[in-house]
Amino acid sequence: MNKKNYLLLFCLSFVTTLMASPSDSISTVYRDGEYVTSCQVWVNASDSISDTVTHDFDFQMRYKLDALFGWALKGMNLRKEKNELMEFYFKSTSYNKKTNVIRGVGDVVVPGLITVPNIIVESRLTSKEYTNGKKTVYIDLLSSNGFLKKMYCSFSVIPKNDKEVIYTLESHVRFGWFFNIFLTKKRFNNIMEWRLKRFVHNLRDEAERREKKSVDSKQLSVK
Repeated sequence: MNKKNYLLLFCLSFVTTLMASPSDSISTVYRDGEYVTSCQVWVNASDSISDTVTHDFDFQMRYKLDALFGWALKGMNLRKEKNELMEFYFKSTSYNKKTNVIRGVGDVVVPGLITVPNIIVESRLTSKEYTNGKKTVYIDLLSSNGFLKKMYCSFSVIPKNDKEVIYTLESHVRFGWFFNIFLTKKRFNNIMEWRLKRFVHNLRDEAERREKKSVDSKQLSVK
């Protein structure tokens, strides 16, 4: 085979690999006063381990909020970290088992402009399993005193094979009138979009960490 054919074969193989391999992505569009963010992340972990990570987040969100700052909410600047645009202080959550409602309390600060303390956000968490193995957690805003007008999020675990899954997040957010005036698409990306991306990456990192630990443990037991 001559050099041209080798080059052609290499290019075809490279293009085929790119087409077959998924890639991480995140994007936000602004439509009729609503910010819609879509995020996709490829995870090198089994369906069962990825599932456990999701369940742990669900449980700790309801009952052990502080534990989440060590992994799922790590690095998201939700505990009064300084920021030029907007600061958050996510204080607490309480869960009503009868109504399946989570009540979150926190402060929002626009430096040099306004501080809104003790904002209360009530949301309902539900989940669903599909016949294709996909599992989705839904968060629906029920009420918020000024900061949010509408919020709907879905987080899904989609199995691809025995050792890989895809995490997807779709978020629909509409802010209260004051914050809607303050925010632009660029500001939303700098305030919210990167946090949504970080959240999904945190869950991915935890799933892959547990997968590696599981594989290492099995290898040691064989020895």
